[in-house]
Amino acid sequence: MKKNLFKIFLAALTVTLSAVSCSKDDNPKDQDNQGKVIVINQGNYSDQSGSISLYDENTNAITNHIYETANGVSIGAIIISGCITPDKTAALVCNYPDKIIFINPATGADTGTSITDGLVSPRNIAIGKNYTYVTNWGATHIVTETGTWEFNKSYIAIYDNLTLTLQKEVVVGSDAEGILINDDRLYVAVKEGVVVYDIDGKNIEKVGVVKPSGYTSGARYIVSDGMSKIWASFPGDGIARINPTSLEVMSKVDVPVDSMDGYITSDSDGENIYTYYTIFDATYTAKEAHIYKVNIYNNNITDLYTGTYFYGAGVSPVTGNIFTAEVSFTSNSVLKVVASSDGTIRNSATAAIGTCRYLFF
Repeated sequence: MKKNLFKIFLAALTVTLSAVSCSKDDNPKDQDNQGKVIVINQGNYSDQSGSISLYDENTNAITNHIYETANGVSIGAIIISGCITPDKTAALVCNYPDKIIFINPATGADTGTSITDGLVSPRNIAIGKNYTYVTNWGATHIVTETGTWEFNKSYIAIYDNLTLTLQKEVVVGSDAEGILINDDRLYVAVKEGVVVYDIDGKNIEKVGVVKPSGYTSGARYIVSDGMSKIWASFPGDGIARINPTSLEVMSKVDVPVDSMDGYITSDSDGENIYTYYTIFDATYTAKEAHIYKVNIYNNNITDLYTGTYFYGAGVSPVTGNIFTAEVSFTSNSVLKVVASSDGTIRNSATAAIGTCRYLFF
């Protein structure tokens, strides 16, 4: 519902492995990790109130609105996603207005570098050896039988890493969302499934589309595991493991996946995939939310943590703790830090509006 409302809102305005990918877990593995976490607060859809918090795993302290403090102005947008880049800056993907800004993650200071060209409702970002790839819903849409908007000509915008200039746009399918680079291949989650491309310089060549038999929903997010296999989320169906060589579905796991967001992530060793799911009543009031852990070796599902309304999750590469939040889109969210072993609460802290993503550095 929230995704559909957001699509309507935007349209009404008419508006890694061998290559480091910001979309693997939204964070590259890094032995120099300082135990710091950028907490992305998406903001309220109507007032561009996206903000950034900084959480310190060493002290369990949180500092809100670090961008405003460092720069004297607000970000002035809805923050959809982000990543820590190879040069240790944080890239923040924003809507309304559409832009990608780069900040010092430790201070929130804007680097003065940004991307605006070629973006129409950008969603997620992956950074390869020489090029950066951004999924965009685009502006073209159709109205489905249920009355929702489907962006049927969504695309990837490709940028040169040195100049950040737009190189080309490639239409990939409907409702492009998650994106992952793994061993010189690009994986994109769209309504039609997981679209796979070989990377050849600034060109990408489509080699296949993977959608598990019996699955009726579209793909949303993609991660890789510790065995270099690909996992994709399909809200309403579950998650699926894909062999990146043969592009065959290796297994399907009937675990709940949030229908509004569909986000999944993995731990730093790639031994577990994490999903979350919020249950709503007939009036779209959140009633109950769960964090689930799926073991990649046996597909066992653990219902790890229960709350009321979740809108994202992350796993610390330092402590292994899970980050989520009791989210609010009208007032401050409450950050929850949870042990991945047994789901016990390690810490709670006040974040900001629409807490959704976690970038570890």
